[in-house]
Amino acid sequence: MAISDKPANRRAAAAYNTDIGELFVRRFNVVSIYVAVLVLLAAAIVWSGIKTAEEVQQYHQDYKTLQDMKKQERKLQVEHQRLLIEQQTFSATPQIASRAVSELGMYSPTLKDKLIIQPGVATALVPVVSEDSDEDASEVIGPRASTDISPEEPATDTAAVEAGQ
Repeated sequence: MAISDKPANRRAAAAYNTDIGELFVRRFNVVSIYVAVLVLLAAAIVWSGIKTAEEVQQYHQDYKTLQDMKKQERKLQVEHQRLLIEQQTFSATPQIASRAVSELGMYSPTLKDKLIIQPGVATALVPVVSEDSDEDASEVIGPRASTDISPEEPATDTAAVEAGQ
C-alpha cells in the first residue's frame, strides 16, 4: 500500500471532516421522533392535570351549591309546615261549628233562649217567643244567679224598650 494523503478508512475520514451537528442528525435521526413523542406525552400529561384540577374545582363549587340548596330546602320545608299548621288552625273553627251542629245537636241561641240582665235591677227580662204569634213578648222573672250577658244585644237598649211595654 502506498502512503497517500487519503485515509484508508472512509468512516474515520468522514468523522474528521464533518460537523458534530451533522453527525448527531445522521446518527440520532430516529431519536428525534422519540423526542417529539415524549414532548407530546408531557404536554398531554400537563393538559390532563390542568383539566383534572378544573374538574375538581367545579365539583367543589357544585357541591357547595348543592349544600346551600339543601339548607334552603330545609328552611322551606319548615316554613311549609308552619303554614300548614296555620291553615289548619284557621280552618278548624268552621269544622268545629259544623261538628257541634251535626254530632252534638247544638244550635245558635234564638231570642227565646237568651236572658237579658239589667244592671242595678233585681229582676231580669227574658224574651218569650210564642209559637202562635210572630211578635216577641218579654217576661219579667225574679233574680237568678246567671251572669250570661249576650254581646249581640245591648242590655240598656233592650231593657229600656221592654220596660216601656
